[in-house]
Formats: sequence, C-alpha cells, structure tokens
Amino acid sequence: RDDDGTPYALAHADDPRLARLAVLDAVINNADRKGGHVLVGPDDRIYGVDHGVSFHVEEKLRTVLWGWAGRQLPRDALEVLDTLATQVTGALGEELAEHLTISEVAELTSRIDRLRDGGRFPLPPEEWPAIPWPPI
Repeated sequence: RDDDGTPYALAHADDPRLARLAVLDAVINNADRKGGHVLVGPDDRIYGVDHGVSFHVEEKLRTVLWGWAGRQLPRDALEVLDTLATQVTGALGEELAEHLTISEVAELTSRIDRLRDGGRFPLPPEEWPAIPWPPI
C-alpha cells in the first residue's frame, strides 16, 4: 500500500537473471532495490544499480524482488555462495574491510552462511517494510 493506504501491485518475471539479483540483494542486505534500479542492457543482461543502502549490520532487506521468497535457491546460487563464503574469509574480506566496518564484514559472512545453510530465498521481514518506497 502507498502512503495513503491505496493498494498497488508489482509484477514478477520468473527470470533467472532477476533471481540472481535477488540473491545478491540478500547477501548485501540491500535496503533499496527499486524497480528503477534494475536495468536491461543492450546486451540483454540485467544490471542492478544503486547499491548505496547496503551492508548494514541490522537486517534491512527491502526489495521489489520477492517473487522467489521461501523458494529453494538454485544450485548455481549455492555454488556462488560457497565460493563467496571462502573468499570473504580471505582476500575479499580484507579488501572489504578497507570500505566496511569489521561488524559489517562479519554480518555479511553471517548472511552468506544463513543463505547457504537454509538453502532458500529469504522471506519478507515482518518488522520492517519489505518494499522500498516508492517501489519504482
């Protein structure tokens, strides 16, 4: 619902490229994935832009990409998460520590582990608005 309480609908495309972006949002704790932040390039690839509200230590995931909520993660996503888990405890984690706090890197590691262990896309939060406003 919008600020006036009027209901609105968001469309969902069951596209594996968008599913990968939804996994990225969950990993980085993106609090601002709006429809206008998902672009299709001339190469037909999907690009996620504007990740300025990410990596917070508190769970603040807000996205328009909830179409897979609760579904099992695809095998390729689990493989990427396995690789990422290894990298974030090594060189990648050291590089991230130059830009993020120790707590933010530790929470990133925890989110990766929770996604891998659960094997499912996250569910929308109940205590936090699940969709950023405006959604586009």
